[in-house]
Amino acid sequence: MTKISLMFNEKNCSGCHACEVACKQEHGLGVGPRVVRVIEQAPYFKPLFCHHCEDAPCAAACPEDAISKDAQTGVVLHDKDKCTGCNAVPGKSGAEKQQTSACKAQCPAHIDIQGYVNLAAKGKFQQALQLIKQANPFPSICGRVCHHPCESNCSRGEIDESVGIHGIERFIADLDLNASKRYMPEIKDNKEDKIAIVGSGPAGLSCAYYLAIEGYDVTVFEKGSELGGMLTTGIPSYRLPSHVVEAEIQHIRDMGVTMKTGVEIGTDMTVAQLREDGFKAFFIAVGTQECIQLSIDGEDLDGVYPALDYLRKVNLGQQVSLGKDVAVIGGGNAAMDAVRSARRLGAENAFIIYRRGFEEMPANAEEIEECQQEGISINTLTQPLRFIGENGRLKAIACIKMQLGQPDDSGRRRPEAVAGSELTITVDNAVIALGQEADWSCLTSECACTLSDWGTMNVDALTLQSDDPDIFAGGDAVRGPQSIIEAIADGKQAAISIARYIQGRNLKLGRKIELRTITNPQKEVYNKIAAVHMPCLDSRQRVKNFDEVQQGLTEEMVIEEAKRCINCGSCCVQACPYGVMQFNHEIIKAVKCDLCVEKRANGEVPACTAVCPTHCIFWGNPEAFPRGGDRIL
Repeated sequence: MTKISLMFNEKNCSGCHACEVACKQEHGLGVGPRVVRVIEQAPYFKPLFCHHCEDAPCAAACPEDAISKDAQTGVVLHDKDKCTGCNAVPGKSGAEKQQTSACKAQCPAHIDIQGYVNLAAKGKFQQALQLIKQANPFPSICGRVCHHPCESNCSRGEIDESVGIHGIERFIADLDLNASKRYMPEIKDNKEDKIAIVGSGPAGLSCAYYLAIEGYDVTVFEKGSELGGMLTTGIPSYRLPSHVVEAEIQHIRDMGVTMKTGVEIGTDMTVAQLREDGFKAFFIAVGTQECIQLSIDGEDLDGVYPALDYLRKVNLGQQVSLGKDVAVIGGGNAAMDAVRSARRLGAENAFIIYRRGFEEMPANAEEIEECQQEGISINTLTQPLRFIGENGRLKAIACIKMQLGQPDDSGRRRPEAVAGSELTITVDNAVIALGQEADWSCLTSECACTLSDWGTMNVDALTLQSDDPDIFAGGDAVRGPQSIIEAIADGKQAAISIARYIQGRNLKLGRKIELRTITNPQKEVYNKIAAVHMPCLDSRQRVKNFDEVQQGLTEEMVIEEAKRCINCGSCCVQACPYGVMQFNHEIIKAVKCDLCVEKRANGEVPACTAVCPTHCIFWGNPEAFPRGGDRIL
């Protein structure tokens, strides 16, 4: 049996919905309608056929092996007998199963979290890893340092405690990280087109990963001596061990990506020169490596360090001695990393100075909690006024107490000085961790890119394309200092845009997908076992070294924790990139178009093909389909 497919001539379609009616009559499910774009201000109907993807995300996500791909025809088949509707509850499961679980919707990379958690619950760890890597190439990293908004929005948290998603992700990833033969995605045929990536942080490496899968010739240019960006120089090893980052970078090298360090684009080589060398597109992922200053007197004193410079020295193994009393100024994750590192380097009195209150601190709650467990004090509502020195050396910080007023542009309450509340804090050293900004020396006069008032690159929000058509940008260079998972998401989207740009395709078509979050999942039926918590080193011992604090879950713990998922949606419905999987509330199972494959042996055709009055639906071998501007589904 040859490969078969359903194809659609969008020019000839009259939007009559006859195909939908015929499909509903024969199978009890429909193929539309779907408004996918606007043509001359009129809605455009497109029948909702299954695309029968080569990688079949729905099959990868199904924990019951109810979805498979036929090797002869390429058709993705659904076995209703094996399908459980992802533990659908009779009388309770309905329209919400067609929507998206909050964990996936709130994840910037939209990882199919319910899918891989359900696979983990059945011990299918390799399948779970492959599903994760469709949206995130670095689960071993994210399982350690992601701020996991998926957990904050987990519906199980409305019952007792959220599912420990990031611990499950880390276990799955570490199995692969430590395997003798790691999972390697299928690499497509090599393409001659060369693509340059500027910056080797999570955004740049993610873009390289997905472009490498597509077969492109990718080169990563890093101006520093070490690859990894903030993963290597900004996050201490007690949170993210260096061997984890090194292993992930090597894996991308093994996929054929060239990586060059010590090359500063804009100085050692320009974009214009790279264009002359045959590079067809560029992804700018320079991150935010320049520290924002306090701009107060004494900031140039010996003993006052920018946080990133200090963390870079620590992470690269350079000798750093800060003395007994060390103040870290700021309330974000970089401040937490700096103060916890200072404590490990021997500072008995390492503490935070922050001008707002605990509720306004941008640092992860987990980071704040671990910081306090280690005996580190956080002085909130305190604002430095000036650094006090003696013979050019820092001795103290003059501060004033603050109170919170009305919200500012960020939505947080504005700190206001309390008259007469000045105080002086004696310190040996101070670290300034107020945030970072990008260094745009990579953009020279031949680039048409523009920057926003915030110093970030202006790009199209959907495609990440800049004012220069062949230059794309993402991560902190576009967002400002944000999370690793947002940078990863940008890297993948940029890879999609770059591939389309090189192929001369529409960059936006079919990409603006709005996920509808399930608002009322069933909570009556669930596994009542208690949550498993991440084992950690004892706080009294861990401050003596840079050993990893979070120890990871065991296989037994992962399986038990994964079983706590209440299955808000259907794994296959959420995995499908085209929205064609449907949940039937009457039989409480998923249903899908299977190309009426059983009819082929009998010489019959699908109902949708038979009834189409304009003959715009074609069924059979794609090679026999007359093209001419028609679109294959």
